Formats: sequence, structure tokens, C-alpha cells
Amino acid sequence: MKILHTEPECYDKASLQLLESLGEVNYHNIQSKKQLLKLLDAQPYEALFIKLGIAIEKEVVQAAETLKFIITPTTGLDHIDLRETGERNIQVISLRGETEFLNTIHSTAEHTWGLLLALIRRIPYAFDSVQKGNWTRTPFLASELGGKVLGIIGYGRLGKIVAGYGAAFRMKVFVADNDEKQLKSLPPDIIAVSLEQLLQESDVISIHIPSIPPNYHFLNRERIALLKKGAILVNTSRGEVIEEKALLQALESNDLFGAALDVLEGDSSWEHTTPEAHPLLCYARQHDNLLITPHSGGYGQDSIYATRAFITRKFLKAIQY
Repeated sequence: MKILHTEPECYDKASLQLLESLGEVNYHNIQSKKQLLKLLDAQPYEALFIKLGIAIEKEVVQAAETLKFIITPTTGLDHIDLRETGERNIQVISLRGETEFLNTIHSTAEHTWGLLLALIRRIPYAFDSVQKGNWTRTPFLASELGGKVLGIIGYGRLGKIVAGYGAAFRMKVFVADNDEKQLKSLPPDIIAVSLEQLLQESDVISIHIPSIPPNYHFLNRERIALLKKGAILVNTSRGEVIEEKALLQALESNDLFGAALDVLEGDSSWEHTTPEAHPLLCYARQHDNLLITPHSGGYGQDSIYATRAFITRKFLKAIQY
């Protein structure tokens, strides 16, 4: 088997040795789709290990005539043209549905809470002020989380972890999920409510739903209009679940206290730089109520090695059938 691996620096030695036992593995830390196309054109690969930042679009799939497997250490698959891979009978191996394993991975949930604390306590701006030689406290008066309402949209794996953080901070925790099975046997300090009640009464809203067609712009203009004035929005799921133009207007009008985002629409295909004149990025440069990080929630060192080792073993199992 011939394997093209585009993220060797994130895999431990044991995982790479397992792959090398299958045949020839070519390692290339590619930075663009153009580089990937050139490599696929040069040699007949059967398996492709990919990373976020390089979109596996129709053009890429068609260029890989011998490809049988695409391996991605992610739960989201919006960076892959699944229709094209399906037509080509290419098996996409991912972390989607691997609940038991993923319950051991906390990086994105911890990043969610870090974003919330950074925003509500104004940590980046206070640090920036100190770096400039200032030692003043008044501009950075923080709002406290204790006693406030945390609303979690999507009470799956990550939603449950973040709900636990909220309870530890003595917040009242609301959860909403369209899968009623997720809302059975809730802890006594977690309250299931309708989506409308959650949006209207929560001081902090954290989104944990997948980027699938029914969830495109799930938090749309109408739902953003329901948010409690002065609320905080945190999104570490996928950028596609929020209507960004409506969010920007809510920030500009001060209807929201602020937002903290680890994801933006389409960012899974960005090749290491942000689009010029992106409205939310332009706004964040001039205002202190919007924090944005580069889709790095899952990039904890421990979780990176664990997820890559798991996806390697899952690939090995797949080729045995």
C-alpha cells in the first residue's frame, strides 16, 4: 500500500511505524491544495492522511484516481466532499461517532471555557495594556459567572463536559437538544428547556452541534434576535452553524455583551491565512467584545497524539476487512 501523510508532526513514533509496516509512506507537511494536487498527480496513492486547512474538494478527489481511503482525525467532515468520495467508493475514516473514545478528549471543552473566561474577564486586553506599560484596573472590571445562566445548545459529549464546568462555577445550567435521549437522567443541577427559553434567558450561550445541512445557520437572524440583551455567545463547534452577518449586527448594536469564537464559516479550507476584509475579523481588530482563535480548540498536545493514535488504529482495522 502507498500512503500519503500530510501531518506527520502530530503523530507519535509508534503510529508512524504501524503505517510504515503496511508499505511505502510518503510524508509531506503540505501548506496548500496546490501542493496536494501536485503530489497526487505524481504518484498513485491508496490512502491519504489529511489535516484541517486543506479542503478535500471534488478537484482533489478526482485527481487521486487510485485513492481508497481518506483518514481525518476530526469529528467534523465539512472539509471533505462526501458526495464525491461516496461516488468514488472512497472510505472516509474519521472520529465521528467514536463516543467512548472521545469522552476521554477534553481539549475543545477546555478551550470553550478558556474563551469564556478570557472574554468576560477581559484578559487579552488587560495583558495588552500591561505590555504597553500601564497598571490600571478600572478598564478591566470583570463580570462574574457565579449565579448567571449558562445555556448549552447540543447536550452531547462536549455539551455535557461544558455543563459540568458551568455547575462548578455555580452557574444555573440550561440545556437544549433535539435528541430527547440526551436529556434523560440529567444531573440535578442541569435543566432541560426549550431552545426558545434557553436563548431568551441565558447569560452565556455555548454551541455544541455538528455542521450538518440541517444545522446550517442554526443560530440565524431570528434566533439571535431572541438572545437576552447583554448575553455572551461562545462557539467552538463549526462556523457554519451561525449566521455571521446577523451576529456582527448584534455586536455592533451592543445587543450582545460579546462573542468568543474558535471557528468561522469556511475556515476548514483556509490555507494558513485569513481572508482579506473578513467582516468579523475586521470588527475584532477595532473592538474588545469579540475574541477569535484559529480553530485551535482541539489542538491540545495530549489530545492531538491520542486522536492521531486512535485514527491510525481505526485505519488499520478498516484495511483488514
